[in-house]
Amino acid sequence: MKKYNYGISALLILISLLIINNSLTMNAAVSGTAMGPGVWPIILSAIMILLSAVQILQTAFNKKEPGHAEPIEFKSPGMKRIYIAAGLIAVFCALLRLFGFYLSMVFLLSTVMYLLGERNKVKIAAITAGILAFIFVVFVLLLDLKMPAGMLFK
Repeated sequence: MKKYNYGISALLILISLLIINNSLTMNAAVSGTAMGPGVWPIILSAIMILLSAVQILQTAFNKKEPGHAEPIEFKSPGMKRIYIAAGLIAVFCALLRLFGFYLSMVFLLSTVMYLLGERNKVKIAAITAGILAFIFVVFVLLLDLKMPAGMLFK
């Protein structure tokens, strides 16, 4: 179990550093504010680095090795859902470049809700619309940010 803790912590630190590196290019402040769009990714990545470091220290100083730790079942239904979710996020990234933020989010939100067991189409549509409306009001209207439009809509 310790090797998994070290491995995931190192991976999360690496991902956080990549996010910070990319976010440093987005730090032009939005008009009327002191913060640019890169501030929150940097803050969240720094928190992820801190928590990963805590996980590494806890793992290193924990002398007790669990006696009957369950092995990870990589072919279990739960792990299959994780693989599918990772694939959906990859598809979302490709769709984001083509169709822009809002259509890509419709795809991601609705398919993830379906993957997690929600079958009521009205509820899926309502929650998706509510999340997108919230994002639009907060980020576009209040913070005056531009969401990615996608290559097909430029």
